[in-house]
Amino acid sequence: MKDTKKDMLDNNTKRSTPSRPKIFRDPVHNIIAFDLDDPVEATLFRLIRSRTFQRLRRIRQLGFANLVYHGAEHTRFGHSIGVAHVARRMFDALDHGFGEAERMEVLCAALLHDVGHGPFSHAIENVTLIHHENYSAQLVCDPAGDIYPILAEYDPDLPATVASYFGPRSEFPPEKHVLLDIVSSQLDADRLDYIQRDGVATGVKIGLYDFERILTMLQTYESDGGASPLSRRLAVSYRAREAVEGYLMARFHMFKQVYLHKAVRAADKMLEAVVARATALLREGYAFSAALSPGLASLLAGERLGTEAFISLDDTDIWIALKQWRNDADPILSRLSAGLLDRELYKTIDLGISDPVWIARILDRAGELAREMGLDPEYFVLTDHAYDTPYKPYDPRHGDIGAHIPIVDPDGRAAPIEQRSDMVHLLGRDSYKIVRLCVPAELRDRLVLEPVYAG
Repeated sequence: MKDTKKDMLDNNTKRSTPSRPKIFRDPVHNIIAFDLDDPVEATLFRLIRSRTFQRLRRIRQLGFANLVYHGAEHTRFGHSIGVAHVARRMFDALDHGFGEAERMEVLCAALLHDVGHGPFSHAIENVTLIHHENYSAQLVCDPAGDIYPILAEYDPDLPATVASYFGPRSEFPPEKHVLLDIVSSQLDADRLDYIQRDGVATGVKIGLYDFERILTMLQTYESDGGASPLSRRLAVSYRAREAVEGYLMARFHMFKQVYLHKAVRAADKMLEAVVARATALLREGYAFSAALSPGLASLLAGERLGTEAFISLDDTDIWIALKQWRNDADPILSRLSAGLLDRELYKTIDLGISDPVWIARILDRAGELAREMGLDPEYFVLTDHAYDTPYKPYDPRHGDIGAHIPIVDPDGRAAPIEQRSDMVHLLGRDSYKIVRLCVPAELRDRLVLEPVYAG
């Protein structure tokens, strides 16, 4: 039957009616909406719906931090959406002269920057020595995966372009450094989101800073790096200098209070130890009490995983393995696993950093005591080395490829923020360094009574 004029009018009205935006209710940014009539935002939403991205729901953002801050249950899924939202606002706020193609690549890179994180992220990286950026690039560029066809549908070159955001800055086009700065710099969308998000989740108020002031005062500038090509960079107006100072201080204190918290770091070191023990047993042909998942077995074997194997792994695989290993016949594997499951964490001793000879004496004595107690020092005497600096100053030896934070003066000239802020100048000269001993409680109790420690 032919359509009546009314039917055709109704159909045309339906086709012309804008799609309703897809909305995420976010604890940090409130409403994050994606306009499905916008090709860029429609692509972002398709990426969010992909199996590869949905996996991030099963990767905690802060690993074991929830053992200290019980609210820290948020995932890399929420963080990644937040980063894309912040990157979109940064791109829209800048007078950069780029078009939709560049908007597409930078927002996709921001959204996908963490897809290469494995189970428990950095703790696993320290054992496998394969960094998440490598897997992020692999997942984006693999035609057999579900990310590549979404990007390639828009532009066949887009997967490689997005992957370039995860590579070395020195290989990125200098005229587009401002876009790379949005994704990866000392004032990028990643940090601007996670400092706020982690502060909200943990309840640590020091993570708050004036985000809106920074966003409003973002600028671009062109810098001649001398021998380096002309580079376009992300900068901030001098009027937001105090807001940037607050942002850097917030990040510094989040590291001190959350990221490098002694109990969180002890749990990380225990996970590294249990994974190292399982790896050693696997290489010896040991028969575990329960079979490992194929993906986890390959990861422990040090193999580079294919896309399908990698995206099948998440935090759940580690938790299942720990539950299985709790009752394993290997006493080291069993104790470490039970400790993580039941929050019976190693205790820490701050060793300081000023006397390496004294530190060596403490470590030697801790190893001796461990052996006397029937404990293998390789798994029961762990050393935690951690370092962070709130701001890395401009280094002229690196030309313009360093990602310092430029401040634009009233006359339009730009300078590294440390040259315009006494506080940042001091922060750039400061750092937070720790050397901790992580050992079982009974070993710590004996060690602190030793003359070598008391002296």
